[in-house]
Formats: sequence, structure tokens, C-alpha cells
Amino acid sequence: MFNKKNPNDVFLIDSTGFVLKYWFAVPPVKTENYESIAAFLGFTGFVIRLLHDYQPKYISFAFDESLGSCFRNKIFPDYKKTRENAPDELKTQFSLCREFLTLMGLNNNASKTHEADDILYTIAKDTKKINLNNIILTNDKDLYQLIYENDTWWNYGDKKFSYNELVKKLNFDPHDLSDFLGLMGDSVDNIPGAPGLGEKTATALMSEYKNLDNIMNSLDSIPSRLGTKYKRFMKIIEENKKIIYLSKKLATLDYIPDIKTNLDMIERKLIKIEKIDSLFKKTGMREGQRNLWIKDIEKLIES
Repeated sequence: MFNKKNPNDVFLIDSTGFVLKYWFAVPPVKTENYESIAAFLGFTGFVIRLLHDYQPKYISFAFDESLGSCFRNKIFPDYKKTRENAPDELKTQFSLCREFLTLMGLNNNASKTHEADDILYTIAKDTKKINLNNIILTNDKDLYQLIYENDTWWNYGDKKFSYNELVKKLNFDPHDLSDFLGLMGDSVDNIPGAPGLGEKTATALMSEYKNLDNIMNSLDSIPSRLGTKYKRFMKIIEENKKIIYLSKKLATLDYIPDIKTNLDMIERKLIKIEKIDSLFKKTGMREGQRNLWIKDIEKLIES
């Protein structure tokens, strides 16, 4: 789907998910100055491997800093209400990760009003306008919405989907995922959806009618077309139109004009190797690991 050092590829990374992955998967690594740097170590290794393996010209990292302050909370105060704020120890590691990316010359963004998904959506939308291919690194299915022809959704593991593969997997266009989530909701983000309407029913409706408006305009005829068992679901949808459209709005990614994406912004910049070495020393990283990564980064400078 994509090749090493392709100048037409843009790597867009859902960074929060990867930091959290290492936060939960790697045992705490206590140092003199920090309670743990495990998530920072995991994320740093991931970034260095990614740059070595694919040598992208264009790359950007997005972080979440909007829990409780996102514009979606003004629309629906209970949005992501079940999510807990990150402990201070984790917040510190997020800061270290962003500092490392900046010193590596890698664009990284966060917002108090928008989520990382919105940031990635904005950059992806802008890069498609100039016919670049987006490679979205994430484990978040919500970001299926970003994938068009020649793009790739990748969990940096064994799951990698093109646009056509997503259409086949979902049974509807991934760009209509917010319609799907409007119907069934999303418990992870506390998006309500229609009560009692699950994934199987929502998929059948989206597969047959393509989008939410078509479904709403066909409520009377759906039971005769899909089966009488759908009468109950049509009643639920009819009674919950308002909450369904609200749920769709919450699930719809938002374009952020202030980002003002351009190629210079997402192009890799000069690596500040001495400052990176100082950062590694500040964290209390083991000398052997620090020396190994500094050598790896020096190779990146030479490549």
C-alpha cells in the first residue's frame, strides 16, 4: 500500500493512542527525576523505528489535550464523561514525548478545543487537496473516516486497510461512519445513539440505505424491505431522531481552519541531536539505551 521514502506519502500519527499503549503495556521505569519514563521510552523507540523503516518526508503527530474542554462538551456535556483525567505521571510523559518530537524536527499538534482526531482529519483533508497519500497510524476505528483512494489505515501491527478494504469490512462507505455511530452510539466516547439499536442492525441499515438521511426518509418502507422484525427498530428511530442526529454530530470530525496545513509545516526539519541527548540525560534513561538511540538518530541525520 505504501513504500519506503515515497515523497507522495504523509504519515499522520494518532500519538495519544501509542503513548497510552506503552503506558499500559510497559512496567514502570523509575529514574532519579521521574516516577516512570516507560511510556516515553516506548514512544521514543516507536518514533525512531518508524523513521528508520519508512523515512517519510512528511509526517505529523497529534495529541489529545481537550478532555472536558472540547467543543463537543458544549453540545453534549456528558461527552466522554466516563473518561478519567490522566495522572500527573502520565501527563509528564506526554510532555516529554512532545519535547522529543520537536527536537527531532517533527510536527506535532494538540488543542484544548478539538481532539487529536479532528487535527488529523484537518491535515488529511488538506493533503488530499494536493493529491498526497495519507497513512494514518492509529488503533482508532473512528479514523476510518479519513481514508480515501490510495490512503491507508494502519495500527502499526497486523491490521492495515485501504479504502476499498474498509468498504468491504464495514458494508458501507467509511466516510459515513458518523451516520453509523449516530444510530448505534459509542459507549467509549459516551455517545448515546438510539437506545436498544446495536451494531448488527445499524450495519444492515447502513448497508442497504447508505446514510442516515436515507434511512430517516424510508422508515415506513424498511420493514417490508428488510423484514417485519425491523418494525420495532423503526419505532425506536422515529422516537429518537433528535438524539440520533445529536450523536452523529458528536461523531463527525471537525475541520480546524487555524491549523493552516502546508507542506513546510509537516516536512521533517533538522534534528537537534545535542538537545536530544540532553533530554535523554534529563529523564535518567540508562546510558546504554541513550547511546544506542543517539547512534540511531545520527544514522537518520546521515540518511
